[in-house]
Amino acid sequence: MRATGSDWRGSALAAAALCVAVVPASAGVIKNPGPEIGPTEILGPLIGPGATPVPPGLLLYGTDLGWTFEHQGELEILFGDTWIVSNSLCLGEPANDDSAGVLPAAPPLFGAPDVDFHTKPAAQNQFAPIEIHRGADSLAMGYGQVPLTGFSDGVDAAALFGRGAIVRCTAKGGKQTCKAPKAAAGEPRQAPKRGLVCATDLGACLPGGVAPCDLGSGAGCGFGQTCEPAEIGFCIDETSSQIAAAEDRRFAVAHANELGIRRAAEPTVYDSVAIWRTNKFRNATARGVARFRPRGEGSDWSPGTDALLVWGRPGFTGEEGREAQLYLAALDLPLRTGDAGKVQFRPRYFAGVGANGRPRWTRSEAKAAPLSLDGVAGGSPHEVLPQPLQMGIGWVGAPLSKWVMLYGGDLADYLLADPASATPGPAPGAVRIRFADAPWGPWSVGQPILAPGDPGTVGDPYGPGGVLYHSECSDAGPNECAASDPTRPLHILNPGCTPFPIELDHGGFYGANLVDAYTGPDGEGGVELVWNVSTWNPYGVLFLRTRVEP
Repeated sequence: MRATGSDWRGSALAAAALCVAVVPASAGVIKNPGPEIGPTEILGPLIGPGATPVPPGLLLYGTDLGWTFEHQGELEILFGDTWIVSNSLCLGEPANDDSAGVLPAAPPLFGAPDVDFHTKPAAQNQFAPIEIHRGADSLAMGYGQVPLTGFSDGVDAAALFGRGAIVRCTAKGGKQTCKAPKAAAGEPRQAPKRGLVCATDLGACLPGGVAPCDLGSGAGCGFGQTCEPAEIGFCIDETSSQIAAAEDRRFAVAHANELGIRRAAEPTVYDSVAIWRTNKFRNATARGVARFRPRGEGSDWSPGTDALLVWGRPGFTGEEGREAQLYLAALDLPLRTGDAGKVQFRPRYFAGVGANGRPRWTRSEAKAAPLSLDGVAGGSPHEVLPQPLQMGIGWVGAPLSKWVMLYGGDLADYLLADPASATPGPAPGAVRIRFADAPWGPWSVGQPILAPGDPGTVGDPYGPGGVLYHSECSDAGPNECAASDPTRPLHILNPGCTPFPIELDHGGFYGANLVDAYTGPDGEGGVELVWNVSTWNPYGVLFLRTRVEP
């Protein structure tokens, strides 16, 4: 039974029943200073073992991400790579494998809400995959090509997609350039028009010729590829925080993110209206606000459709001296204006705070300034986490009245350049939280709110009774260890896709998302942050809440 219209957050009975697992953020309660952060409770699985996706009989084993936004009275949710069965990885790579659905307007009294998935009209037991079209072409949205964020502009539902499409230089007048071409009639707009430069000193991985590589070391190429001089250069942002002291510029290459508007009659089909040629916003999240004033005064940060705020990082990791610092852009809404439905897409970028304390803005992404991440106005933009991963950011109103960021987690060791140094500080592999009074910060220092813990501790996510697989966990009476997925990514390297004798692909958290529609006052002077997070082994999405006091 759903708690439609009820104040579920203030019920002590509901709070006790919802406490599936209590995961301390660290020893004791955190004081940061400012908001006081309580323990995080795992309320249940949204997707994965134990979850009940709708409709019954739906072919769905697991998925990840889960970006939520409200549009015309419905709470939409967008997922990433979706497995129909446990061995989906062994069945080949589909051209489109992302899914979407709808959540109830209010959470249930107990556990996690049911996700009502969009399904194929002619096959109700199969999810309808997300598609994005550029004219008559349906773009590939396979493994690793996923929605980054979704939003409503009051008229249309829209989403930003990361497809891993690398931006190459174009020839003009006998020279190579990165100036964005003018869009022809019916084609999506492109941005930015300035800020990227053509790098001809990077190589291309052959065969394939798509990924950039370092000609000196050959770094960047996969198995069976070699780094060769590239006939066509790569467009890079020379101001990217991903350029480390060694100046390995391949991580500064721009990607072509796709901005799509959803078709009214097809809830999983989007038409591309703009191509965001960007490095700083390759990893992005967005929120619409009720009123945006560039100077700050008079703005209303509560959810709305006056403008779209987009936070971005130039990557999901920042190993080996690179950093994935945080940037901010603003877009006017609605996306389509006038009778002809012309699309407006001219991002303005936060360029720092002036002497008067007011934010400055620029149309050049190269002049975008990273946000302060040490809690000090005009302070350091240094991101201490080598793995900030995806972000979930939202405005939480009274009594907190703060912007809240959830980010971090962990990736599998085989996806990292230096696993030993990838999870520093307290609570390695934890999801972390930051606060800010304004969208441009300064953002408070990140604090852990959900950590994998220890495989020997009952109740820890890695331990008996936990939610993440770990090879060193042993069952403790009725508290059983989380089981590994039968098929994991590395299994496809084995003949017949057979599993390894001992699974070493330990679980981890990533892809935290704040569910604005479920977050609010708890009736006791604080707020309940309601959120979801992805789990890597078993592959799924958890539903959680964290209590915060101002």
